[in-house]
Order: sequence, then structure tokens, then C-alpha cells
Amino acid sequence: MAVSRARQSGAALLAVLVVSVVLVTLLASAALIMDNRLQLAEQARQQFTDGAAAYAKTNELIYLLATQRLTVAGISQGSNQQGLQRNEDGQFIQRISGDEWRTDGFIYEEGNIQFSIQNENGLLPVNSAFQYWLKRWLQNKGYSNTEQAFLTDRLADYADADDWHRAGGAERRDYERLGKRSPANFLLQQCAELYLVDRWPPVIEKHPAILGHCSLRRSPQLNINAVPLSLWQVLWPASAEKVAAARAAGDWVVHYQDAYKIEPTLLLESEDRYSPLGGDRFVLSVKAPGTDYRLSIERGTKNARPFTQRVIF
Repeated sequence: MAVSRARQSGAALLAVLVVSVVLVTLLASAALIMDNRLQLAEQARQQFTDGAAAYAKTNELIYLLATQRLTVAGISQGSNQQGLQRNEDGQFIQRISGDEWRTDGFIYEEGNIQFSIQNENGLLPVNSAFQYWLKRWLQNKGYSNTEQAFLTDRLADYADADDWHRAGGAERRDYERLGKRSPANFLLQQCAELYLVDRWPPVIEKHPAILGHCSLRRSPQLNINAVPLSLWQVLWPASAEKVAAARAAGDWVVHYQDAYKIEPTLLLESEDRYSPLGGDRFVLSVKAPGTDYRLSIERGTKNARPFTQRVIF
């Protein structure tokens, strides 16, 4: 009898232990699920907060680009009253406002947000009939004069409206013979269209940075204050560190003489090919975790609308 009771007590204790283990396991699983859901909720909340902040920063920068003063140092934030003072003729007294956001593609960070502004006049104008700077880029990347002629002639033939064949170019019949899509016979609408131009895909695959250094503008003149440091490294490698240090210290090219001090070879360039200022089109990039805005912003002139914008894919 005593043995039977002991067995019953042992079985009851074992059942209690089994139930306790099951309950502990269930509670641990429930706690883990709750913790995961709380983490997901926190991530969603943070992503929403970051997205809202990125959206606000994008609109702030668009407003500045549309309304504020553009100087050799970038776009004024409108916060330095001394930099906004004018003389009796309505001209700004100071060349630099002192509160500019750089427009050479420099990446700023504010919390979880990264943003940059790139003046397109600091990039290579692939839609220009005057391809001096693109040829200069190709030369410094090691392409011969013959290769440069083939690449730029093919680009020009792809973008122009006629079927006239340049010396090194390619028109519709050439693309058909190669089994490729016919040229657009229109100006490039996206830099990625370079992939469709004969002989250009190997260039892009070898030097993918060209897509970030490309501009769809037609004006051939280069704004040297807006040339991104990575592109300056290609065009004028000997002075890349010097110009990076100067910009970081707030020293910008105001006069052509300032440019000669930084890069002496600019003395050999025609002043028609570059300038310390210029450009009304900008590439605006604002990124946050889960959010990425990339826009082309063009400032209005005279009676035109304050700005126009286009999404860049």
C-alpha cells in the first residue's frame, strides 16, 4: 500500500514537472515573440521617423535651391544676414555668404540622414556637342586619341536627330547590322542610356563611376568649384589633395587667378571652357534607412516657375 502511494506521488510529481517545463517553454516562447514584435515595432517607428526627416530635409533643400543665393561656395542657407547685404546697385557685397551648403556632391550627415547637392555644371556634359571634358576624362583613363574619337562620335550619332554618319560614329544601319537596338536619335534622358551606345558598355563596366560623373546638360562649360573631388582626381590628379584641403577650409576659387594657384595647368585652358560659377541644374540626393530620394532640380529664371524637378531613377 505504501509502495503504491509512493508511486502515485512520484507520478504526480513527474506530471507537475512536465507541466511546469511546458509552461516555462510556452512563457519563454511568448516572451520571445513579444520581444521580436516590439523590436519590429521600434524598427518601423524609427524607419517612419527617419523617412519623415528625409522628406522634410528634401523639401528644405529644394526650397533653398529655388530661392536662395548661389555662390562659388554653394547654395546659401539664408541664415547669415551679413552675407545677404547688397550695395546701392543691388549687388551682393560679399562674394561668399558664409553659410552655404556645398554643391560639389559633398556628403553631409544629420543623424540617420545623408544628403548631398551636386551642381550639374561640375559634371561631364554628355549631351553637349562640345566634348572636350569627356575626351579629357577618357584620355586620363588611358584611352587613345582614336578610341576617344570612336566613343565620342558614337555618342554624338546616338543622340543626334539625323542618320548622317560621323567618321568614328554609328547610325541605325550599323546598330541593325550588330543586332542592337537602333539609336534613340534624341538627347540622352538618363545617364544609364550610355549602356545602349555602341562601344560604351565596356567603358562603363571598367569605370562605373562615369555614371555618377555624367550630366545631361548641353552647356560645355565646367564649373570648377562644383567638380566633385572624385572627378577632380581624374581630370587633375596632381592637385586633388590640394583642392580637397582648400574646400574643407572654406577656400574657393573666386577669380581665375585662384584656379591657377591650385592647378597651374588651367593656365593652358581657354577661359571659355571653365568658370568659377555657373549652373542652374542640381542633383539632390537624400538618404535614410529605407528611404532614398534622388531628384534633378532646375532653378527658374526671370518669369519662369521657381523650380522644376524630375525624379532620377
